[in-house]
Amino acid sequence: MKLVTRTALTYAILTAFILFVFAYSVYFVSEKNRKDEFFDRLDYKITWRAEFIFDAQINKNLIKFLHTKNKKVLNEADISVYDSNFNLYFSDNIPPLGNKKILQSIKKNKYLNWSDDKYQYRGILYTDHNKEFYIVGRAIDITGLNHINAFKENVVYVYFISIVLIFIIGFGFSYYTLKPLKDIIFQIRDISEHNLNRRIIVPKAKDELYELTETFNDTFNRLEKSFNNHRNFVTTISHEFRTPLSILIAEIELGKELNQTIDDYKVSLDNALEEANHVSQLSTALLDFARANYDISQIKMSEIRIDEVLVDAKLNLLNKKEVKYKIGISYTNLEDSDANFYNYNGNPYLLQIAFSNIMENACKYSTDHSCHVDINASAESIILTFSDNGIGIPEEDLGKIYNLFYRGKNKNHEIGYGVGLSVVKQIVSLHSGSIDVQSIVAKGTMFTVTLPVRKGL
Repeated sequence: MKLVTRTALTYAILTAFILFVFAYSVYFVSEKNRKDEFFDRLDYKITWRAEFIFDAQINKNLIKFLHTKNKKVLNEADISVYDSNFNLYFSDNIPPLGNKKILQSIKKNKYLNWSDDKYQYRGILYTDHNKEFYIVGRAIDITGLNHINAFKENVVYVYFISIVLIFIIGFGFSYYTLKPLKDIIFQIRDISEHNLNRRIIVPKAKDELYELTETFNDTFNRLEKSFNNHRNFVTTISHEFRTPLSILIAEIELGKELNQTIDDYKVSLDNALEEANHVSQLSTALLDFARANYDISQIKMSEIRIDEVLVDAKLNLLNKKEVKYKIGISYTNLEDSDANFYNYNGNPYLLQIAFSNIMENACKYSTDHSCHVDINASAESIILTFSDNGIGIPEEDLGKIYNLFYRGKNKNHEIGYGVGLSVVKQIVSLHSGSIDVQSIVAKGTMFTVTLPVRKGL
């Protein structure tokens, strides 16, 4: 069932229930007023008949005859009269109206009203010449019943017609209200992996539909970014892997066909091993980049100490490098800072990768293969400064160094793949931090990583 139909049906059912309660209340009050009014008229008729019997002193048989004749034309009340001892004095009916229990109740309460399926009854205490009589009368409210039945029929007709009209109006109102949502659905259906750059038109009114549209557009922004990253990732992987793999295959084939001595085989194996190491390093860098592009909700954060993570990154870098790197770590405000300032909520593995990449770049592009790291911790943030005295980065390359596989004018200085700084940028962003760079050619480079202090999850 469509949402428009379901909304209109729910609205109609709810309104039908409210109308039913209202109509029943009106009918109940009208029926009660009819009965109360007829009891009053019945009281008048009984009293009038009693005065006719006691004051006119007419023969009882004649009274019965006149009553029977009048009933054919008028809605006369039947009565039965009892004396103070509950003996029957006069009655229009056989058997007489009332019984001893009813008469006792009349004596006690002065009057009594009740009804059955056809008649309304009223009993009164009547006094004549200081003698008490108990009179029970009954009659049918023909006019009132006709009116109340006609009223009931009209209410039923109006009720069902109203429900139909309410459903039609509710359907139109629901359709008008949900039409923007239907437009959003049509727009979403037109968006696929081939045109992820399209976005849903944002409504002017800042209501729930506005928020829904903004949410969808944000989702499409993330999807487009993810698809583009995936497409670029696949493209660049196929390109970057093709060269070292081709060299590796060619070296093995040449060694198999042309090598004649053990030294020739050693040279071929060394060349193949070098290219294999390049492939391994490139694979590791690309895997690090893939991990850095995870959704932050998928990354486990824990309480760590930034200086300990930095030392671990330093040791891992020194252990895997044949070249002797020199890395120094110092604290700017160690005496003034609280030890808890170095506590941080982050992912230690990813942060190690980021710190290691920055320090490796600093050492790799410095003639003395050195890097100095300074830590400045406060209650608001932790600032890490990585500086070197290397070849520096040209000004025209500074805005592109975080692009995947981008290598500037220094690409001939050292072997690399243009992945490391892209990984660093993504990891720092995942931790809601920022990274800045200052560099002077032939004098050195300084990277500043700022990590805002976050409470534990």
